[in-house]
Amino acid sequence: MSVNRINFNSDLAERDWDFYEKVDKKLIGKINSANISCLYHGGMEAVVQAAVVECHQKQVSIGAHVSFLDKENFGRTPLPWTKELIHDLLNAQINFLLGVCEQNKTTLTHLKPHGALNNMACKDEDLSQVIIDYLKHQYPSLIILAPALSKLALVAENEKMQTILEIFADRTYEEDGTLTPRTIEGSLITNPTTACEHVKKMLSQRCIISRSGAQLPTPIHSICLHSDTPNSVEISNEICILLHSMGIKQMAIPHLF
Repeated sequence: MSVNRINFNSDLAERDWDFYEKVDKKLIGKINSANISCLYHGGMEAVVQAAVVECHQKQVSIGAHVSFLDKENFGRTPLPWTKELIHDLLNAQINFLLGVCEQNKTTLTHLKPHGALNNMACKDEDLSQVIIDYLKHQYPSLIILAPALSKLALVAENEKMQTILEIFADRTYEEDGTLTPRTIEGSLITNPTTACEHVKKMLSQRCIISRSGAQLPTPIHSICLHSDTPNSVEISNEICILLHSMGIKQMAIPHLF
């Protein structure tokens, strides 16, 4: 994959109609790929349907944003897991979104874990192996969208799954390349200018940069912006302007290969 092209993604359909109209729909006009809630951590089926239709019309590729079943905590609280639990939640959520895509004559292209499931898999190679083994055997055509330098990315690449490595525009990093916990003040970047500078430094230096200034070299294929981050629409505008100024072409995930 060329350094002159990149994917811009966001997690969508996680809230209600009002949020969809005010935020998600505007983000769809800026991003290239959407990670759509499968209703385990948030969202409404009607909003998911609308987001899929809008993404299809705007040529934004669609991915399953799979989570622990935990709407109370928006899927952001770590939970115990078993292999059977992981298989069941993957199967149920992927099939739900596959059904929505088929109804609207579009394609499910990728998968990205959400919240605690994603954060846990980033650090736990055993959990990552369970996730990737299941996907490799049951849904081998799905592209894996995984955080750069994570265990999830390592396992996916080792298993020869098509893998896209993402960085986060709106989150700070620790020295091991993991995201700063949301409980720590300043872990969420809400200022559009600050978020844009954060992305620019990582793209220019081709590395993740921690809060302490540590530089962790990595390929970067995609930029993620959480839809529920305050000022996400404004941040998305600034990122698109930045990428254009750097001569980097935005592309949907399947077109990066």
